[in-house]
Amino acid sequence: TMEDVGTVLELAESPANDKLAPPAETPPSPDCEMRIQADNKKIQLVEAVLSITESAAGETLSSRTGTISPLEPSTQTPEAPLDIIPATAVMETGEDVEAPSVMKILSFAIPAIGVWLCSPLLSLIDTSAVGLLSGTIQQAALGPAVAVCDYAALLNAFLFTATTNLVAEAYEKDRGNDEKPRTTRAMAASLQLSTFVGTAIGAALFVGAKTLLKLIIGNDSIDPGVFAAATRYARIRALGMPAAAIIGSAQAACLGMQDVKSPLYVLLAAAVVNFFGDVLLVRQKHAWLGGAAGAAWATSASQYAAVAIFLRWLCFKPKKPAVVMNISRAIMELTGPKGSDGLKRRLGFQADLEAYTNGIKNHPMMKHVSLLKSRLPRLPKRDSKPSFSTQGFLEGRFNARSLVSPPKREDAEEFLPYVVPVTTTTVGKVSSYIAMNHVVSSSFGTLAMAAQQVVVSLFYCLTPIGDSLSLTAQSFVPVIEAKKKSKERTNALRMTLRNLLKAGGVFGGLTAAFVALIPLFSHIFTADAMVATQINSVVPLLMGVFSLHGVLLGAEGILLGRKDLGFLGKLYSAYFVAVPWFILRIKKAALAGKSVGL
Repeated sequence: TMEDVGTVLELAESPANDKLAPPAETPPSPDCEMRIQADNKKIQLVEAVLSITESAAGETLSSRTGTISPLEPSTQTPEAPLDIIPATAVMETGEDVEAPSVMKILSFAIPAIGVWLCSPLLSLIDTSAVGLLSGTIQQAALGPAVAVCDYAALLNAFLFTATTNLVAEAYEKDRGNDEKPRTTRAMAASLQLSTFVGTAIGAALFVGAKTLLKLIIGNDSIDPGVFAAATRYARIRALGMPAAAIIGSAQAACLGMQDVKSPLYVLLAAAVVNFFGDVLLVRQKHAWLGGAAGAAWATSASQYAAVAIFLRWLCFKPKKPAVVMNISRAIMELTGPKGSDGLKRRLGFQADLEAYTNGIKNHPMMKHVSLLKSRLPRLPKRDSKPSFSTQGFLEGRFNARSLVSPPKREDAEEFLPYVVPVTTTTVGKVSSYIAMNHVVSSSFGTLAMAAQQVVVSLFYCLTPIGDSLSLTAQSFVPVIEAKKKSKERTNALRMTLRNLLKAGGVFGGLTAAFVALIPLFSHIFTADAMVATQINSVVPLLMGVFSLHGVLLGAEGILLGRKDLGFLGKLYSAYFVAVPWFILRIKKAALAGKSVGL
């Protein structure tokens, strides 16, 4: 103890014969001998502490006491040295860190599909409506037009990735604080930044629609009707880019707070608006209202409707009407004297209570119930904590006007580290799709363009299943990363990776099984039998792709969640160059007259 150390220091600074040792000519008394032995033990303890500690405190003790030596005299045999337990053997290794189980990952990832499914689902609805109501030429126009719009929208991906990570990290830091100031600030900055980024992308798409379409099509001899319809579609969809950016960021923020229900509500509402808009407009004959243009108007309108729904959901909390109950009157009626008000109610209540109690106790089945209850194992209490909802989260702190206000500079700078790596990753991914659309549009003809559009629309509707695992990882991993470094944290990260890979295998198998069923329903996307035949020809290849997709995206999400962005940037930079090079060789073979299919 510190008292012992103080005593030893006091002894060390004083002459030993003044306090401990009697004069040399006098033999030590038994009491003195015991004091000497006790003080020797104390000195051994101090020496042991000084020998294993290289701290400033140890140096101070050494400088103060000089060399401490056992006090004399002592006639007993020196005792064995004390066993000192190292500090690392008794210190805590770290706080408990829980890794999400496979079931928890799946239960989170399945609703999270809605974040990436919104835009592809709207495009798929457009493709089906145009193919059935407007014919093959209008559907062929959707191929390059939808490619340009969806690829432009993917430039918002850095916003979604940054939002999920920043909100998840802020939400963990705000744990225990009902106001959630960091989370609110990160979410508001994301929504504000989305407005300006989406507007910039939309303006660039509107102005450069013709140029971008020519780059993808790469064929001056394409049907002018197809090109004109594609241009109209792209320019109308450009008007909805700000809404698309806001929707994606709001959904990503919800996932960062592990609210998986809100994105589903918004996706369902947007899909319903888009469906009825397509039914109403696509069949119109006007060039700017019907066909592909009508589908574009329906999609843009559904996106702004989704923004309005999201703002209502986030900024307004439903007011529950207050239930007024006169408890005092009820108590008085049940406990008052016989002549007071409520006598009939009091007597009826007592009679019902007695009849119910006696009936339960005397029922013959109660013996069997009691016996069965005694033999059943006791289950642990379930967590009754309700699931978190973002409804009303921004109430009083954000509104529609806030969307057009620029975010604070320091808040916007939090998104900068994600711009280059995530954009590079996204461009690397879509480079192969752009190359495919270019080869099909420039070399394969109108029928192949229509089939390609259906295949790509289906592909984009299935890829969110794997992408949801990436978002799931980005929702859980930053929370684990925010913990103090410890063995538990490392084990939790490893277990999270294993469980994500297992979930990826489950998603891959289910997606591949769904792809195998495409020939059964391909006719709902086109009325042309030749187009349906080309769609069915790529099913085996798609099965192979999707069987691995979930595993790869789960691993990608781990890297993004840990902000290990360098590797992904280099990987997709190489992908950006290599894959298009191989695809363009297919174009060369097709133009040379060789038989090449989708």
